[in-house]
Amino acid sequence: MKHLKNLLSAVLAGVMISFGGAVFLACENKIVGALLFSLGLTVILLNGFLLFTGKTAYLFENKPSYILLLCLIWVGNILGCMGMGALVGYAKPALAETASTVCTTKLTQLPLQTIGLGALCGILVYIAVDFFKSDDDKKAFNKYLIVFTAIPAFIICGFEHSVADMFYLATSGDLYTGKGIVYILLVTAGNLVGAVIFHVIRKFVTAKAK
Repeated sequence: MKHLKNLLSAVLAGVMISFGGAVFLACENKIVGALLFSLGLTVILLNGFLLFTGKTAYLFENKPSYILLLCLIWVGNILGCMGMGALVGYAKPALAETASTVCTTKLTQLPLQTIGLGALCGILVYIAVDFFKSDDDKKAFNKYLIVFTAIPAFIICGFEHSVADMFYLATSGDLYTGKGIVYILLVTAGNLVGAVIFHVIRKFVTAKAK
């Protein structure tokens, strides 16, 4: 039952990121689209849904079984994105065309570029998620401020978010190709590496001297 609950939570996270992605595709103004994309992560954080990019940074702070949880979350995220991609692509063909244009650019990147862009995104998502988890009520406004700045930042910069890319590729149909699968795996690796490294260094730098 616990695994099913986690899987469904991850599916809902994928759905919410897909809503953000759909809004971004629908907006002609890139900045407005990036800001509205933040809605997806905000809902995820408020409900505690399981998002892969929000959990990767803590890999080395947990038992080996945490790897299995991350895999389950990844699967749930992609299932949510596949469902939303199919629905949006069918109901709004214009968005599918926009997604196809976006994905054509993404799939022409070199592998190391994709990993690097994924790592940079992983850092920004980690910053937003980790700060939001703070129990300090005095920072309530700042929690939302960091989400609505860090998330638009990675979108405007063109950094790669594995779950958002799952939705874009599912909507365009490119997710179901060998090139699309490899691309998602590269972005996933980048997201994980960026978040883990930044988290480890941050902990070392901010640790109080004994």
